[in-house]
Amino acid sequence: MTELLTRAEASKYKQTSLHSDVLAFVDELCRRTKLARRVDFGKSGEGQPLVALIVSDRGCFTPELARKQKKVVVMVEANIHAGEVEGKEALLALARDLTLTKLGKSLLDKLCLVLVPNFNPDGNDRISPNNRKLNLQDLEGQVNPEGGVGMRYTGEGWNLNRDNMKQEAPETRALAKLHQTWWPHVFIDCHTTDGSIHACDLTYDTSHSNEPLFAQLRAYNRTMLERVAKAVKKHGFDSFWYGNYKEEGNPTSGWHTYPALPRFGSHYRGLLGRIDVLLETYSYIDFPRRCAVMRAWLLELLRDAAKHAKAYRAVTEAEEERIIARGESPDVQQLVGINYGVATRDDKGALTFEYPAHAMPGDIAAVLSYDEASIAARRYPGKRKRTYRMPHYRTFVPTQSVSTPAGYLAPAELASRLEGHGIRFERLPTSQRFTVDSYRVARREETFSPDVATNVPPLGEAEVPQSQKPKPTRFETVLTVSPERSTREFPEGTLYVPTAQRAGTLAVYLLEPHSDDGFCRWQFLDKHITVGEFFPVHRVMQPAAAPRKAE
Repeated sequence: MTELLTRAEASKYKQTSLHSDVLAFVDELCRRTKLARRVDFGKSGEGQPLVALIVSDRGCFTPELARKQKKVVVMVEANIHAGEVEGKEALLALARDLTLTKLGKSLLDKLCLVLVPNFNPDGNDRISPNNRKLNLQDLEGQVNPEGGVGMRYTGEGWNLNRDNMKQEAPETRALAKLHQTWWPHVFIDCHTTDGSIHACDLTYDTSHSNEPLFAQLRAYNRTMLERVAKAVKKHGFDSFWYGNYKEEGNPTSGWHTYPALPRFGSHYRGLLGRIDVLLETYSYIDFPRRCAVMRAWLLELLRDAAKHAKAYRAVTEAEEERIIARGESPDVQQLVGINYGVATRDDKGALTFEYPAHAMPGDIAAVLSYDEASIAARRYPGKRKRTYRMPHYRTFVPTQSVSTPAGYLAPAELASRLEGHGIRFERLPTSQRFTVDSYRVARREETFSPDVATNVPPLGEAEVPQSQKPKPTRFETVLTVSPERSTREFPEGTLYVPTAQRAGTLAVYLLEPHSDDGFCRWQFLDKHITVGEFFPVHRVMQPAAAPRKAE
């Protein structure tokens, strides 16, 4: 039988797979083994099938069977940014090796894998040698396969890794539904990063949003990642926490992670109380090595999940119980951070935001890099390797926080958006009185939303590099509000959203008016907002009698 190869393997890493290659590989693998099954879970903006490959033994191809067999469900997403193709190639090859060789024998007994090798098929197929072209002076781009790669955005121009809260892309909505159906214990997101000069093959991270609220889960997640990094070291690869120098070119200034906004997938899933892993291969190493380090990380993550299956299940189940308990017994002293932005004004007076991370006392990053002359010259690889010790800026302090109410009362038009996030709600069957905390709108402004959407170049042309600052095409509404308590009547059809549910903390983040990443911020309630009047979503502070008419 002919050996089953990815396009990268078959071309000796001169090319990356088109979506048609991915589908052909998945279908052929399913034909060759009973351990894999293809599941289509939606269509891209340009109508291509979104495909998941379910890999497990004992016929475990549904979430119901996975729960019955007490397997850890691991979901892996690759190619969300379709110029970052290593996850796509490594995931396909690993799925083959787990099912057609003895590699997966001990793993698949404990795990059910839900693999999405090409989440952005439309961006993937817009291949150009000039996409993500290496530019070390601006610290961007990568060592491309000579055939080129796809682009960052979808064919409709959405950045899928900024879309988790607003869900404007069909790809995002489809994956959210798949996630809600499978409810994986672990989610792994595969990327490639440029940025500061260092000597690691891959950087990794997990959610940073609301760390105090999820302290036990975050501690377990971090310990697990450092444990896996040691296992990957045996494959010959160096890894460290994701970040860049706080002051570019100064390797002693600090190591700074990315903003804790839940529009990023890792922080979004963190609000759901699940284990989350962000993998970023380093774009300045060559393409075959990037594929190899990604494969090593994926394999060792799966080995760790299988070895510690009971603990993975226990820590996520406990977190889900805590989320639900916050809604059942609201505690005004237990706060949910909903805004991490520090407002600033540009030279024209326009409102902008920074999202600074802080270094906790004693939190030191030991970053493997190169001599300072090489870093200053932006030379890769540098002349001499060296480890720098510096403050680790990865703790976020909210600028605004709220307690979890018993529930929210919201306008009926938010129903489909709540459903998109798997948030349960009920419609009031008749008008009903509630004592609520409301928000009076004192001020309304608009701000730019960078790297969220873009104008897509014509087919065959390269995307605009980030260093050229593509023109913003999406904006955000920013409110200043003040709270008021009252007892008032709400009409039939108003949505009642209880927070005693597994997505309860996410609901808080989405429904508060001063959230930095909620429905208001993404302009979904603009027509209901008038300065001087109440915001249209209200907080119910005492558990209410559940309305009879549920949806």
